[in-house]
Amino acid sequence: MNKFKTTALAAALVAASAPASSAVIATNADGWEISFGGTVNLFMNFYDNQGGTNEVHLQEGLLPAFATFKAKSPTVNGLTGTAQISFAPDSSNSKLRRQDKGGTAIDMREVFFNVEGSFGTFSVGRTLGIFSRQAILKDQTLFGVGAGGNGDGAGTTLGRIAHGYVYPAFDTRFSYKTPDMNGFQLEVGLYDPLEGDEGPIGGSINNWDTSIPRVEAEATYGTSFAGGSLNLWLGALWQESDNVYNAFAPSNSVDLTHWGVDGGIQVTFGGFEFVGHYTTGENLGQLFKIAAPVNGTNDTEEDHWYAQIGYTFMGTTKVAASYGESEQKDNGTTLNNNLWTVGVYHDVNSWLKLVAEYNNQESDQLGVTDADVFGVGAFIFW
Repeated sequence: MNKFKTTALAAALVAASAPASSAVIATNADGWEISFGGTVNLFMNFYDNQGGTNEVHLQEGLLPAFATFKAKSPTVNGLTGTAQISFAPDSSNSKLRRQDKGGTAIDMREVFFNVEGSFGTFSVGRTLGIFSRQAILKDQTLFGVGAGGNGDGAGTTLGRIAHGYVYPAFDTRFSYKTPDMNGFQLEVGLYDPLEGDEGPIGGSINNWDTSIPRVEAEATYGTSFAGGSLNLWLGALWQESDNVYNAFAPSNSVDLTHWGVDGGIQVTFGGFEFVGHYTTGENLGQLFKIAAPVNGTNDTEEDHWYAQIGYTFMGTTKVAASYGESEQKDNGTTLNNNLWTVGVYHDVNSWLKLVAEYNNQESDQLGVTDADVFGVGAFIFW
């Protein structure tokens, strides 16, 4: 169950290989195993916003609830098949709505299958993107609150998304991952290309020509040593968005190249952990991958980074602190978001986690210029 908390919930985000840890609830005569796992969380968040407004809001943290159904085949002729469907119900309520929860619906995050053998793993379907995924999976706010946005709406908080890394998003792809080669692995995916939700002039009508797949790739290396471990990663993203046509201003039509490079390090020694991450690129966006220019027709430039240090007492209580920034430049306009986080994350037992977290965010985007967010909450895992 501890393995489920640290890897299978992450797999509900990454889904990089076969589901492993939730209980088998059915096995058929052909040897297929069917299992079900999940998690539910809720936080009480206190917002102290610049301007003197104060809010309290019961909502999920960065993670929504997850319900994950998995199937694993018997191994036949060296091939093992797995399939996974994960959806994310929302327990929080908008203060502005009642039963419809402010428009929040069940979020179908994953529908994919894998075929694995000595050659590696082919994966087909929708799951968390390859690019920038290590940044979110190693972020302490994965099991916390992070940037809150505001204290009124439904849905999850932001964690460190747009305050240290760009959100990997759940996208559809074909991917291939090599076998583990003495700690080294490479994964490459061909994705359904994304199209920005705003054009060269905000609110205009656009027609994006995305005729070739987006490419995302990641190389990872992991090793252990006496008393600790080392993990390194290097990722890349590339996409073309051609012949953007602005119906209201045809002269502003542009061709965009979206690219990004990210890398990072995680070191553990004894109970200590250090994580460092950096991303740079053009037309990536601060919140979601793939964005059109904010002003004019020029390319945007983005940089994201965060540093995190933590210590785990007796294997059950982690205390961590981190700071990160996201910056976007476009035609003389600079938007900057930054976030300080300090948190305590305590495993009561194998299925219950308690969290207390303080965050100070400053954002040029997202409608929040300065806010202190304190959250207390709990997770259950099965």
